Amino acid sequence: MQKNFLRTSLIATIIVLLIAVLLINNLHAEYNGECWVVSNGDTVRKLYPDGKADQRAIPNLTQAQTAEVNPRDGTVWIAVSAANSVYKFNPSSGEFIAIPNIKRPHSVSVNPVDGTAWIGGLDVVVKVSAAGQVLATIDGVYEPEVAVNLTDGSCWVTDSRGKIARYDSSGALVVTSPAKLTEPKYVTVNSKTGDAWVADMQANILVKLDANGHELVRLTDIPLPTSPQVNSQDGSLWVVADSSSLIKLSANGQRIKEIQNVGLAILAISLDPKDGSLWIADQLGSTFQGEVSKFSADGRKLFGTSEIQMPSYVSVGYWPGE
Repeated sequence: MQKNFLRTSLIATIIVLLIAVLLINNLHAEYNGECWVVSNGDTVRKLYPDGKADQRAIPNLTQAQTAEVNPRDGTVWIAVSAANSVYKFNPSSGEFIAIPNIKRPHSVSVNPVDGTAWIGGLDVVVKVSAAGQVLATIDGVYEPEVAVNLTDGSCWVTDSRGKIARYDSSGALVVTSPAKLTEPKYVTVNSKTGDAWVADMQANILVKLDANGHELVRLTDIPLPTSPQVNSQDGSLWVVADSSSLIKLSANGQRIKEIQNVGLAILAISLDPKDGSLWIADQLGSTFQGEVSKFSADGRKLFGTSEIQMPSYVSVGYWPGE
C-alpha cells in the first residue's frame, strides 16, 4: 500500500514537473556548445552551434556588458551596468538571481567546478557563490577584468591604472606582478599551467605571466591587442588586433596564424577549447548591422550570421569534467 502511494506520488510529481517545464516560456535549457551574445547593448540572445539564432531573447537589459555561460549547467551570468547588478539566469527554470549593489559591473568569470563567479565592477571585485551570496570582496581596484583558474579557484585581476594581481580562492592577495603596463584591460588564464596573458591596448603590449606574476613573454608588435583567449589544452592564444584581425600565437608567443580583415569592429571573441573553434562578435559586420561568426581551430571561417544585431560580447564554454 505504501509502495503504491509512493509510486503514485512520484508519478504525480514527475507529471507536474513536466508540465512546468512545458509551460516555461524561456530559452532552451541544455547547453551543448551554444554561444550567448549581448546584442544592441540591451538584449541577450543565443546562437546554436550551427549559427542559427534562438528567436527568444532576454530584453530590457540597459547597458548589458557580458553574458557569461557556465558550461556545466547552462546558466548565464549577465552584467548590467546601468542597473549596478549582475543577474544569474537559469534557462531550465526561468529563474533570475540578482546580485545587486555592484557599481557598473562589466566583467564576469565563472568557475564551473563549483558554480562560483568573480565579478568586476567599476572599483571592486566580488566573488559570489552559485546561489549569489557574496563570498569575498576586493577593494582598491579600478575597472578590473577578472579571469578564474579552474584548477585552484584563484583569480587574476587587472587594474587599469597599470597593475595585475592574483588572488586565491578566498579573495586573499597572492601576488602583484612586477610587469610594467600602462592600462591593462584584458586577461585570460591557462588553468593547466596557471599562466596568464594580459593585453594592454593603449600601449600595444601583450604579456604572458607565470603563476607568480613573473613576465615570460612580452610582445609589442600587435596593434591594439584585445580580448585574448588562451586554449588550456595546448597553451595557444587567439587575440584580436586593431579591431579587425585575428592572430594565433603559440604558448611561447610565436605567431602561428594571422587572419586579416575578419571584421570591422571586433569587440569580443570566445574560444571553445573542446574543438578549438572561435566565436567573434563584430559590432558592424559587412552590413554595418553586426555579425557573429565562427572560425575553426585552423582559422577557417565556418559561417557568419547577421541575425543578431550589433553584437558586443560572445561566450561559449568548455568544462573538462563534462
